[in-house]
Amino acid sequence: MIVVIGSPVAQPDGHAIVAAGLGASIAKAAAGGGGAVQLIGRVGEDAAGDDVLLDLAAAGVGHVAVLREPGRPTPSAPPRSNGSPVPDGPALGQTLADEVALAHHLDPAGDDDPDPLPAGLSVDSGDLELALRYVPDYRVVVLAADLDAPSLAAVVTAAAWSGARLVALVPAGSAVDAIPSDATVLERPTTDDGAFAATVAAYAVALDQGIEPAEAFKEAQRVGGWAAVAD
Repeated sequence: MIVVIGSPVAQPDGHAIVAAGLGASIAKAAAGGGGAVQLIGRVGEDAAGDDVLLDLAAAGVGHVAVLREPGRPTPSAPPRSNGSPVPDGPALGQTLADEVALAHHLDPAGDDDPDPLPAGLSVDSGDLELALRYVPDYRVVVLAADLDAPSLAAVVTAAAWSGARLVALVPAGSAVDAIPSDATVLERPTTDDGAFAATVAAYAVALDQGIEPAEAFKEAQRVGGWAAVAD
């Protein structure tokens, strides 16, 4: 079992709203690669949140640990630049797409480069402790969200207790003192065309299969086509 920590966001894609954001992208790629995956995070208790969960389910990603938060909207991402055409009229996600374009100062026609994807809703240490107790038999934890010190400590403690391998994706220049020395630490890019998410997903699947980290990472780079340095 692979656990990915990172709240998803809602992204218009042609006639649909899909689950996006780094955590969701990694989770969906890992499920597509044959892994059993659970995503931990939060979405709003709104229609966009419903669509995000439906898309995760369709991709084979478990979401029993994705909490619903009343009173807060599910964060949105700019529409996919290569989204499917909508010849039969407005897409189901067109209203959200227009709202996102306005919020991100994008040309509605899609001519401007989109901003980096927004972060999903935050999770706290209590959320993580409960979720990691509820999700059974995980062997790999992929940390794809920024956490405060208590939340990071909760993840590190839970991973150590379960004997799971920890893969931490951190922004450039981040301190990594609180991350165990046997964890894999990768610098998280500010934008991703899918190669980084695919690489991390393939690495997590290989680790979950019991492959040693060095060999797992070589295979993941081949699958994802992304070059990086692992600590």
